[in-house]
Amino acid sequence: MQQIEDLIHSGQIKAAIREAEAKLGQLPASDFQSVIGKDLLHLQASLTAYFNYFYAVATEEEEVDVKALYLEMNSFSTQYDRWFLHLLAYESLMNRANLEWLADFSAEAEKTFTITGFESLQQTNKQYMQTEGYRNDQLREACELHEYLVILRMYELAMQTISANKGKAAWADVPLFIGAHDYEDLIFVVQ
Repeated sequence: MQQIEDLIHSGQIKAAIREAEAKLGQLPASDFQSVIGKDLLHLQASLTAYFNYFYAVATEEEEVDVKALYLEMNSFSTQYDRWFLHLLAYESLMNRANLEWLADFSAEAEKTFTITGFESLQQTNKQYMQTEGYRNDQLREACELHEYLVILRMYELAMQTISANKGKAAWADVPLFIGAHDYEDLIFVVQ
């Protein structure tokens, strides 16, 4: 798992996806392997609209001078009924080594952005937790690898959305921190 984290921290998201998928594919068959080869890129247009709306509200209505954004996924491994993203804005960009400042946001999206396309994985997570699948070492490893892949696919979606909107939308030129609740050590920054 350290190799995947090292790839994430060095910004090599595609390589991290390949590594996690290869490792997951080598494990005994489980429903977690349904994540292999699946992405979230079908959500790019909707995520663009979510960013556009939030940024307009934050800058025009709330008059926030946005210097950074944080896109966070809910605690998806235990909240399996609905997976979503939540957007926050900041008027300052602090030390990236200590991310405690992310708790002091200047604006918060009123609504969340529902992730679609991974519903079967939500059911897999639910079954895994309810049947205490974490007691099986190989199933626990498969679950951990699938968690990396869900987070990596969220990074991929955010990166592609930012890239497609560079020069078109002001929010695409603001540093974006991306993470998942309970996975703060895997926060990724897109600039």
